Amino acid sequence: MSTKVFLKQKSILFLLLYIFSMAGICHGQQKTEGDLVQKIVLSLQQKDSSIYTGVFLSADSMALITLRKAPSTSDAYQRSRYLLESPAMLIFQDSMIKNQAGELYKAVILRGQRMGLHWNDILLSRYELEALAKTRDEALEAIAPERFVGYVFVEDMQTRKIYGLTLSEMMKIDGKWYGGELNYIFEADTKDIFNEKLKAEKIRLRKGLPDTTGQKADSVAREEEEPNNKRKQIADRKLYTGMLDEDIPINLYIRSIKGDCPEAVCSWEAIIKIADEEYMRYEVSKDAEGKWTFIEEETGGVMEVELKGNKYIGSFSATNDKIDYDSELKEKTMTKKKLESLDAIIEKDLSR
Repeated sequence: MSTKVFLKQKSILFLLLYIFSMAGICHGQQKTEGDLVQKIVLSLQQKDSSIYTGVFLSADSMALITLRKAPSTSDAYQRSRYLLESPAMLIFQDSMIKNQAGELYKAVILRGQRMGLHWNDILLSRYELEALAKTRDEALEAIAPERFVGYVFVEDMQTRKIYGLTLSEMMKIDGKWYGGELNYIFEADTKDIFNEKLKAEKIRLRKGLPDTTGQKADSVAREEEEPNNKRKQIADRKLYTGMLDEDIPINLYIRSIKGDCPEAVCSWEAIIKIADEEYMRYEVSKDAEGKWTFIEEETGGVMEVELKGNKYIGSFSATNDKIDYDSELKEKTMTKKKLESLDAIIEKDLSR
């Protein structure tokens, strides 16, 4: 094979790699720091490490960004060139990044459970970001000049306790957000309390003292492992689809929640999608006569229906156009993927 043909094929291969890598960047990026934090919290709620590792740049994406931004004389630039010419090393590097992130994630999940934290029932309380100081690393400063450490506070809705976590190396690259290594978790509702406990933890580690976290009575963690636990849990999930005035599509996703009331179901959570709009959260109530009322918090839109068999039949009042619509929605079966996507939407909406 001639040198000219070889270089041409190599150039084509590099172009294809670039195209696929840029697709990977779009997949992993978050538009704002809030989106990044919400995605990490969602991964913790669902205890899904694949959601969490998805916030990190892939090895090929990072290599391409490095070639575009870092000085050509830097070690980072040369390493990136080598990686892009070595598919096997790219795969290895990508696997290593995900494995390291996964191990940190697993450690935080397990420590939280030993502390009695119900991951499935956490809601984001607030977060604070602190900018990291500039370094002498020219390549790093060129690639990600804005880097942060994040303090994320979540509330366990069962115990009403606040827990703090730290996220390191959150990076803003080309206006998009990536990263956020999970490091520590403590029961703390302020940065000062968190840092006091972190200081004590570092002293414990330096002295080689045993970790007593797991020695506490942890009935909560055991409940999460037992299938027939008594904690609050989702009793049922259903999707209804239909039309308003036989013209406007409407989708309703509703979850039935168990609790301490005498009935099997104590409350409900719902999101509704009308036409091409996004799903919106609706407050749900049911009176003694069996009439269901769904109220949208922001606009005040109201749907009043009765459940007849597998159909919700009634009316929908839209406050934006002051028009009442006849509504009829029929229960629809869901795939596991559809159910998981709707759960992700409702969990994100409930944490706002």
